[in-house]
Amino acid sequence: MVRCIKVHRIKWIGHIVRMDEERTVKRITVWRLVTVRRIGRQKLRWEDDVSEDLGKMKIWNWSKMDREAWKRVFEQSTTHKEL
Repeated sequence: MVRCIKVHRIKWIGHIVRMDEERTVKRITVWRLVTVRRIGRQKLRWEDDVSEDLGKMKIWNWSKMDREAWKRVFEQSTTHKEL
């Protein structure tokens, strides 16, 4: 079940990366908090989890990939053993 969620999360970030900058979903995803955080461990964002999953697949420059590359990543993620 967790593997299925991670695979679909990778598929969804592929959609978000290719969206126009003015789309609400993209603006919310790339939005950064402008206030000071409290002391302690920082809370992870959704994007941090996706970056970790893609890092396990040795994909580092995922924000600049085109549609065909995302298709290959998604197909690879369905069979990747570390996810």
